[in-house]
Amino acid sequence: MVFFHHFNPFPKNESSGLLFGFFNEMYIGVTVFFVLSGFLIGYRYFETENFHFKKYIINRIARIYPMYLLLTILTFSVFYFSDSSPSQFSMKVFLLNIIFLKGLFRDFVFTGINQGWSLTVEEMFYFSAPLFFILIRRSKYFLILLPAFLLSFGFLLAHYFSLHSFSGFFVSNKFMLNYTFFGRCFEFFIGISLSIFIKKNKDKIKTGYSTYTGVLIIISFLFLLNILRGELKYGIMNLLGILINNLLLPFFGIALLFLGLLKEQTFFHNILSSKIFVLLGKSSYIFYLIHLGVIEYFIQKNITSNIYLIFILINIISIILFKTIEEPLNNLIRKKFA
Repeated sequence: MVFFHHFNPFPKNESSGLLFGFFNEMYIGVTVFFVLSGFLIGYRYFETENFHFKKYIINRIARIYPMYLLLTILTFSVFYFSDSSPSQFSMKVFLLNIIFLKGLFRDFVFTGINQGWSLTVEEMFYFSAPLFFILIRRSKYFLILLPAFLLSFGFLLAHYFSLHSFSGFFVSNKFMLNYTFFGRCFEFFIGISLSIFIKKNKDKIKTGYSTYTGVLIIISFLFLLNILRGELKYGIMNLLGILINNLLLPFFGIALLFLGLLKEQTFFHNILSSKIFVLLGKSSYIFYLIHLGVIEYFIQKNITSNIYLIFILINIISIILFKTIEEPLNNLIRKKFA
């Protein structure tokens, strides 16, 4: 979804305007990812009796950081040695990238690996999730109170720093809502809530058409976001679009789809659980990191500009990097430190 958001297969004209708008709003793939992250971390760790914080953090770092660091170094090395873009290299910006803080600053959010801003959101969730679980175990009301508090705190930060400019740090409410953990926290908590619901009810859950209903709701929201876009670039550039993307879509569409995928034997379930899709899923983190950036640029400039061939090539490269670098490094770090 995110790939075809960035590489829209339909031109922006009257004859294909609706399809262009549909794919234009597929940044919601990131929303799917945030809900999935909340679900997986909740499912794996919420009821862990002997929770080991050090092991948890090392496992999270092992999964996310090695490939991100290597690809960020590659990206900034290209910037540094490139005649066309040496100005894009800055030690300050490089440091903000490798410590996952760039996503908090409007001036730096799209530096380095452009799409890596979402990892700032992801890492903030990873580090705070154990505290959330402690509170949620005491009372399920915290599933609502915590995101409400985080959102309110985000508005306070945006209000203060909109008056005291600091490289675009929490520069506005819209920036906070679209690009920071405080604005996107409901997506994670919806995922956590789904994991708790499934674990508590287990075999009691009876679904009929959750998968297909979830898909239809997601498609409907995509078209609605396109309608809301109007003359803007994306639907999330107005407040109703943000509400849909950050709350309504995760709750009514994505969570329902996940519930169906877990509990129903459907076409989607069978396809997504096949060996090739499991492999694509394992390599999808690398795919996300390289589908825009220096590797994609090299492919476009030297091999092909056909978006479908680019899609295939980046998947192949992602699988190779996963098998030869990411998976071995992940296992090594976990074995040595966790």
